[in-house]
Amino acid sequence: MSASHLVPEKWIQFLRLHWLIILIGVITEIVIITGVVLLTYFTTHHAACAADKITSSDFQRSNVFSLTSDSTNSEALSSSTTNIPMTTFSTNEASSSTKLLSTSSTAEISSTTRTVSRSIKPETSTASTTIRPLTTTTTPAPSNNVGCTFGFNYINGKCWRLVTSLQTRDNADFDCMREGGSTLFSIRNEQENNATLDFVSNSGVAYIWTGLICNANTSSSCTWDLKSGSAANYDNFAKGFPNKTIGDCVYFIANGTEAGHWKSSACNQTMSYVCELPPTIHDDNCDNNYNNNCYVRYDKSSTIADAQEFCKTKHGGNLVSINSANENRYVQTLYYVSGYIPLGAVVPNYNVIYWMDGSPATYNNILYYTNGTCLFLNFSWGGSGDFWETVECTDKSWFLCKWPIGIDYAQ
Repeated sequence: MSASHLVPEKWIQFLRLHWLIILIGVITEIVIITGVVLLTYFTTHHAACAADKITSSDFQRSNVFSLTSDSTNSEALSSSTTNIPMTTFSTNEASSSTKLLSTSSTAEISSTTRTVSRSIKPETSTASTTIRPLTTTTTPAPSNNVGCTFGFNYINGKCWRLVTSLQTRDNADFDCMREGGSTLFSIRNEQENNATLDFVSNSGVAYIWTGLICNANTSSSCTWDLKSGSAANYDNFAKGFPNKTIGDCVYFIANGTEAGHWKSSACNQTMSYVCELPPTIHDDNCDNNYNNNCYVRYDKSSTIADAQEFCKTKHGGNLVSINSANENRYVQTLYYVSGYIPLGAVVPNYNVIYWMDGSPATYNNILYYTNGTCLFLNFSWGGSGDFWETVECTDKSWFLCKWPIGIDYAQ
């Protein structure tokens, strides 16, 4: 028999002996392949259905803040819901500590030491503060009945007060702060320069401190107080000025052949000065009136959640927001002591601030960023304190309410 006939006979014999095993193997392979196909189909189909149901308009909005007022009660700090998708901030449960609480006759405020590690805000950070306002239902005050407070004069859209007594530049600035948180005046254009000359022309003063400080011999190096702008766009320096060799401070010449011009001086010279405040809407029911807002101080220890609810219920307002260095200065003048008060904000990051009243975060004064997400203002009357730091939201302190002039929910 040839070899070609032997091969088929061997296969036939093999199949007769092992047909059952081969059949089981084939059936097993078919079952496995079928299972894989079905699993792939159902998985893909389920994902497609889910994708059809989830759209950008269906993302849930969540409150920017949810703070614990007590160990057994949770209160929302705002009646409105933030339109920021998928953003929540939680706070760690912590034992409440009391800040800005005083019973002594000397009005000294003792602050409970917080055992948190502080992180100083980097000086080199160039990131701008994120402007993400919360929604608000507060109606803005009408733009009428605008004037000045504290005996200031309404001059060219600003409130000015001339003080003819002679003071060093630092003392003049400190005296202005005591006058409602005002600053040494600024001159931003030719119209204001001429208005200054008219304002002081019959006062008998020769020189007046301004709020300008120069770091070099160019007008662009000169900055108005509280870093509120430079003299790069307008100045009226006399020829040869500014001159840092003479001094960093700048004064206005009120009379003589150089009247209306500016010159440099050593800051320890004594001169008259003009203090400046923004105009505001008059309100007989508001004792602390600044830039169209009313402020009321409450010297009772409360959590941030309880304080916010109190401000909202009693005045239709919020815990104080601070939108400029000038307002930060004003708020300090409401406390002739040293301590802390909470600000109406939630801070998830150095450069991200959410104000409870819906105002944009145009100003950031955070110096210490800890593991807390609420914000406190540190103040020290006559000292160096005016910075902000983050704290745990369960901390207690005195507080300050703020609301727009013309809206009064007082109960």
